[in-house]
Amino acid sequence: MTETGPPPERGPEPADTGPSAPIGPPSGTGLPAALLAASDAVPVEARSVPFSPTTVDGIRAAGLGLRDLWLPAVTLDEAALRHNLDRFARWCAERGVDLAPHAKTTMAPRLWSEQLARGAWGLTAATVAQARVMRRFGVPRVLVANEVVEPGQLAWLAEALDDPGFEPLCLVDSAEGVRIMARALAGAARPLPVLLELGVEGRRTGVRNLDGALELARTVAACPQLTLAGVEAFEGVFPQRRDDDSPSRVRTWLDRLYEFARRADAEDLFAGAAEVIVTAGGSSYPDLVSDALSEPPRLSLPVRRIVRSGCYLTHDDLFMERASPLRSSADDDPLRPALRCYARVLSRPEPGRALLGVGKRDVSFDIDLPVPRALLRDGERVPLGDGARVVELNDHHAFLDLTGSAEDALRVGDVVELGLSHPCTVFDKWPLIPVLDEGDRVVDAVRTFF
Repeated sequence: MTETGPPPERGPEPADTGPSAPIGPPSGTGLPAALLAASDAVPVEARSVPFSPTTVDGIRAAGLGLRDLWLPAVTLDEAALRHNLDRFARWCAERGVDLAPHAKTTMAPRLWSEQLARGAWGLTAATVAQARVMRRFGVPRVLVANEVVEPGQLAWLAEALDDPGFEPLCLVDSAEGVRIMARALAGAARPLPVLLELGVEGRRTGVRNLDGALELARTVAACPQLTLAGVEAFEGVFPQRRDDDSPSRVRTWLDRLYEFARRADAEDLFAGAAEVIVTAGGSSYPDLVSDALSEPPRLSLPVRRIVRSGCYLTHDDLFMERASPLRSSADDDPLRPALRCYARVLSRPEPGRALLGVGKRDVSFDIDLPVPRALLRDGERVPLGDGARVVELNDHHAFLDLTGSAEDALRVGDVVELGLSHPCTVFDKWPLIPVLDEGDRVVDAVRTFF
């Protein structure tokens, strides 16, 4: 893997960041170390680091602290990351389900390696382009959670099927899609394993009813270029909240997975597969999925039950904290928010209003706006409570409404810590994300590949 770019600038002299802390790569051994090391040595732009372009190796060695970063800066919490990795791996083991995390959340090979090292069955991709990156870094099994009909991408899948060390899978939800795939894969070395996708009326992809699903399964079973390997669904198309009837609707809908598997197996439609894969499970309802899959039917083949949660890795302060079964209000050992953003107060133009130097180019805003957590000043962290609220984001500005003590507390030049929502739309904005230890020392960095 070769990449070119300008040489990194010389970094500053190490900052006085307190006692030395271990600095080095994460301990995950799920991917080939040489490929990860090569990636860590490539210079990239790092807009929150005081020297750029730079490398992951250069950031690890520079002795930086939070106070050295150029703001705004999104950071990862080392302890929270490791807690979440371990906690969700235990949760899956306790429930007897495999994990194929949706790796689009981070597009970060170092973090994929950590997930695979903790027993992930494979990774889930949304697109073939993402799967291509995963294969390049040595991921052995990738489920593309879409039907693939793009000619160039099918050509890539055909080539990938020549590689005995790589197992691609994808979804099907239409007879025309099956015909397109069959033509493109006619010369492939082996059949492509596919999962039939069940969908929800009025929402995105997937066959809408069981009779239609079985008819399509018969079409797949008759296609030499494809092997029907199981059934897939994504319950995240339902409202992701716990305070209405959404969980009940999800439970009823998930019952269709095993019903399809039973009926397809009775017709011997999984012939050619070694096992029947049954998979669902975004980050909001993996508990409902594992409950629905807890008693697999007696089929002619073993059943592999897989959840595909991805946001568990960093959790968040809002969206996942409302919906995850491992949220702080529902579990004694909850997931912890591992993403933070730090931004400076740029302006206090009028009473009750502050402007931060952070915006849509830096943080997620598709589900929730960031939430001010604390003021950082003179080495102290002062919680802001409910007195500061982000009410609007521009490209590079956040509008804060201030009341009570927060109105008097914030001054131009202050640093505000922000909690974030929906990690999927945070990672894609940052090519390099510094990792902080509990003393706010930069002990690592994570490179993303969007």
